[in-house]
Amino acid sequence: MQYRILVSRWFLAALGLVLVGQFALACSSGEAPTPTPAATATPTPIKVRVGLLPIIDSLPFFVAEKEGLFADEKLQVELVLFASALERDTALQTGGTDAQLADLIASGVLNRDKERIKIVDTTHRATPEKGMIFIVAGPKSNIQKPEDLKGKKIGVSENSLIDYITDSLTEKAGLKPGDISKVSVPRIPDRTTLLSQGALDAASLPEPAASLAVSSGGRVILEDGPAGIGVSVLEFRTEFLKDNRAAVERFVRAHQKAIALVNANRAKYQPLLAEKANLPDSIKTTFPVPAFPEQNIPSRQDVQAAVDWMVRRGLLDKPLTYEQLVDTTLLKK
Repeated sequence: MQYRILVSRWFLAALGLVLVGQFALACSSGEAPTPTPAATATPTPIKVRVGLLPIIDSLPFFVAEKEGLFADEKLQVELVLFASALERDTALQTGGTDAQLADLIASGVLNRDKERIKIVDTTHRATPEKGMIFIVAGPKSNIQKPEDLKGKKIGVSENSLIDYITDSLTEKAGLKPGDISKVSVPRIPDRTTLLSQGALDAASLPEPAASLAVSSGGRVILEDGPAGIGVSVLEFRTEFLKDNRAAVERFVRAHQKAIALVNANRAKYQPLLAEKANLPDSIKTTFPVPAFPEQNIPSRQDVQAAVDWMVRRGLLDKPLTYEQLVDTTLLKK
């Protein structure tokens, strides 16, 4: 036992002398010893959870996911579909999501008493070529023109963009607020079903629900395309934006790249739209992919009109400024 210990000590001492000698030789020749390379850790991509609705506005987000644009920007993105704006907003407020596809009304309500969100991009916009929101008469109703809506039940999502546009369209058509009876049906699928069953005389619907209602015998009575009222937006929780501003910039960049891809080849992404928007067989192959706005941010006029409506409806105690809702610095021109 003692012999083994002595041998070990002698061996270690000799090994030490050899290493010292090698070090001295290297120094005398002017060469530093080569360090052992350390393992390079790959940074973990920042995770972003985004709340979406089953509407066409969501398509560029799914394109960015499919084409690897989020991954290219070192982002780990989770796209979460909700059936109603209420469910979507609740998830954002409780920290279940970091960002969402929303509208100016939802944004204003969220920022009513505290700046919870900032709008950073426009996701879709009504144009004369293609509207966003449609008032559709049910197949069992006798509604043929705007004045026929008097005294009729119109399904809406209360205190939302749908509600705002319904008021705007009916007022522009000469109807007074008391002329129609709005029924709150938050979930888009429920609103569509009740319309087809005759439980609602009409319903205000986004695409592709509006086209589905028309394919089932419904009739478009009014739409927001000519007036360009409809605007949907991308917004982030202020806390997330403050802590991850560079990541949000990369997210917006990926979203814009996806919009450019869609606009360049809309037919290519029609099957993806059909899948993610759960298009029924009746319109799965015929529903057209619209053009999406590039490098666009809600205007002061867009915001002011929405804020004025919210104040009139009592959704806001006092007007919000443009700067309280919109961050224009994330979208690089």
